[in-house]
Amino acid sequence: MKHIWKYAAGALLLAMAAAAPLPASAIEFLNGQAVAVTGDTIVVGAMGHPSETVRLWGIEAPDMGDDRDYGLYARAALDDLLRRHGDQVKCVFDGIDRSSAVCHAGTVDLGEAMLKTGWAVADRTVTLADVPGGDSERAMRAEAYHEAEAQARTGRKGRWAKMP
Repeated sequence: MKHIWKYAAGALLLAMAAAAPLPASAIEFLNGQAVAVTGDTIVVGAMGHPSETVRLWGIEAPDMGDDRDYGLYARAALDDLLRRHGDQVKCVFDGIDRSSAVCHAGTVDLGEAMLKTGWAVADRTVTLADVPGGDSERAMRAEAYHEAEAQARTGRKGRWAKMP
């Protein structure tokens, strides 16, 4: 009987650890000068450090080979954001997914800003994913991203300009 309680307590602790917020050590940062590669990807480098390719969390931009040149327009929009808000970026990887990050140029969230230009859409596979603790920062950011995309559609910006 003692062993059953031991295993039950262990399972409870494991479940609690899974639901707990990420420890600060799981969060990674990357700071440096950014260059747009596509409408949703940048290369970040800092003097004395190798550059790193970073995909902007929560958005999808048209591919560079798009037959309507939307990929070129998307990259130009991201270039413009970096010129206007500074090419020094701060990217935060949340420790869950090291393949993408939320990046800011100054105080501007580049992902959200790209959605507002109309040259990107919210990546529903990421932004609608089951986020632990529904009111977490990721869930709130996902909601803001969907709203930014809706505003671009309604305002007929970027790729939505010629849509009926």
